Amino acid sequence: MSKNNRVLFVEPIIAHYRRDTFKLILENNNFSSSILAGNEYEGVKPAEIDGSFICQYLSFKLLGHRFYYLKNALNRIRVFNPSIIVCSGVDFHHLHTLAIFLYAKLKHIKFVWWSHGGFGRQGKLGKSIRAWFYRRSDFIFAYSGKGVDNLLKLGVKSSKVLSVGNAIGTEDYGFNYPRKDEKKGDKQITLLFSGRINQKRRIEILLHAIKELKEIEKHKIKCVVIGDGDTFNFKKLSNSLGISDDVEFVGPKYGSEVVEFFQNADIFVFPSGIGLSILHAFSYGLPVITTDRMDLHSPEIELLKPGINGDFFQHDNYDSLAKRIDEWAEKIISDKKRIANECIKVINEMGYLPEMQSRKIIDVLNRLIQYE
Repeated sequence: MSKNNRVLFVEPIIAHYRRDTFKLILENNNFSSSILAGNEYEGVKPAEIDGSFICQYLSFKLLGHRFYYLKNALNRIRVFNPSIIVCSGVDFHHLHTLAIFLYAKLKHIKFVWWSHGGFGRQGKLGKSIRAWFYRRSDFIFAYSGKGVDNLLKLGVKSSKVLSVGNAIGTEDYGFNYPRKDEKKGDKQITLLFSGRINQKRRIEILLHAIKELKEIEKHKIKCVVIGDGDTFNFKKLSNSLGISDDVEFVGPKYGSEVVEFFQNADIFVFPSGIGLSILHAFSYGLPVITTDRMDLHSPEIELLKPGINGDFFQHDNYDSLAKRIDEWAEKIISDKKRIANECIKVINEMGYLPEMQSRKIIDVLNRLIQYE
């Protein structure tokens, strides 16, 4: 057996979407665990979990890059005395994670990365260094099957890597709320966007697509935009396009405030790279239409099955987006219930739930402890 069967998770912050997964891990009876994380990261405050170690960051800028070091991280590790450390993926900007890795190797503490499994953007040398860190770990939890494939290409043994998917908070899954009755028999299709409103999200592509659909007059289109940010300029664009009556900017909404908007929507449209929003939308039975620029997406894009629970449109091409929306409007009118079931089914099939994600992680950690 190991020292104290203790597992320490090292995170930039305790992300709110990962709170329930962590709680399930911390409640398991086979080992004790805790979390070491920052008190704030890039303006985001952490979720609160009892017994966590929360430290401040030392942050500085060098050669145009911002670097972070979690103060007292190594001291916290010495006090907790873990037999296993699970750390967020290799990121050369998070200097404390590299120091913790080297400390673990020196002290013969088993080390696990919890990673996207991406190649990074540091060129050939950076990729080689990244591979060095990954190959010398005891195990790697990848966010997706694509992440597993990337790690195998870096020379990681297949026996040392597992896709654990991702999850959001239990209260954020739409299927946990009573389903509304089917819509009235009109031909209105309600589109929904939810996210930070800025140029990066390419909201203007969605607005131009709505204008095209309005000109076709095949379906009555309504679009609801949830989020904070540059709403003034996008409202101005809506006015100039003549679609201000068809697009509603409702501002930022959080938690239970978003439920009615998701339940009243038919299609979730995200014109740029998408992350956990796809999981949120699918949990409400909403098909997702997003860009075909796969390099912009987070690992959760593996949930999208084109033609079944959503589709891709040609990047930055509002004609292509309008065509996809029109196609899915027809599908929604004829077969909305089946589409909703397909959206929800993929979440269960691929294990994108806190219960399933935590179980995979606990099983691996138990095996690592057993072979101490």
